[in-house]
Amino acid sequence: MESLLDGSQVRNAKDYANGQINNFIDNVQDLTDALKDVDTPEIARVKAKVKIALAAAKSALSDGAAQVRSQARQVTKTTDTYVRDNPWQVVGIAALIGIAVGIIATRRSD
Repeated sequence: MESLLDGSQVRNAKDYANGQINNFIDNVQDLTDALKDVDTPEIARVKAKVKIALAAAKSALSDGAAQVRSQARQVTKTTDTYVRDNPWQVVGIAALIGIAVGIIATRRSD
C-alpha cells in the first residue's frame, strides 16, 4: 500500500522544519550573545529567561524526535504482528484497495 506522501517528501518536510527551528534558535542565541556587553538589570533578567527558554526548546525538540521514533517503532511492530497473524486478510484488503484505485484511475482518465 502506498502512502499519500512518500518517504523522501516526509523527510524533506521534516528537514525543512528542523532547519527553520534550528535557524530560529541560532538567531535567538546570536541576539543574546550580542547583548552580552549590556549590563542593565532588565537585560540580565531577559537574557536569563531567554537562556532558559532556549534550553527548554532544545530539550523539547530532542524529546519530540525521540517520541516520534518510539511511536513509529510501535506502529511498525503492531503492523508486522497483524500482518503475520492475518496474512489473508491483509492480502484481501490490499486487493480491494488496488481495485478501488484502479477504478478511480480509469474514471479520471476518461
